[in-house]
Amino acid sequence: MRNELLFIDTNVVMYARGKEHPYRASCGRIILEIAAGSFRENFGIPVTDTEVFQEILYRYALVGKWETGISVCRDLFTLGQDIPPIGSAEVKKMIELAEIYKGKGVPPRDLVHTAAMLSHGVEKVISADAHFDLVEEVVRVDSLDLYQR
Repeated sequence: MRNELLFIDTNVVMYARGKEHPYRASCGRIILEIAAGSFRENFGIPVTDTEVFQEILYRYALVGKWETGISVCRDLFTLGQDIPPIGSAEVKKMIELAEIYKGKGVPPRDLVHTAAMLSHGVEKVISADAHFDLVEEVVRVDSLDLYQR
């Protein structure tokens, strides 16, 4: 078993559950391996944060698909990942990161994720979002590259 913590970004879940897309297969495999326990054996300990659940529910609710959003959140929760909270320390760190990365193309929600990662000792994020490459404090692992060993 590997002990490295790996943050699972929102888009991994969304692509795994969404329509056909170049990321769908790799993201689906990540989710299936987390569920089976083999992800932990092969790569490390998957974690996410409370904001991921809010982001998923928000995106589905925005297009009138509340039931799908609830289902996706329930399924993600059932995977049993560690879910660090977003509290005062994370909000403070997010504000500090916003000062550094304002205007550089990093969405505020991903600064929240970064703050949670830093607060909980997570150095790598599995994400399709290349803007994480702009954040010096973390390393992005593209889900497409994860299985190309």
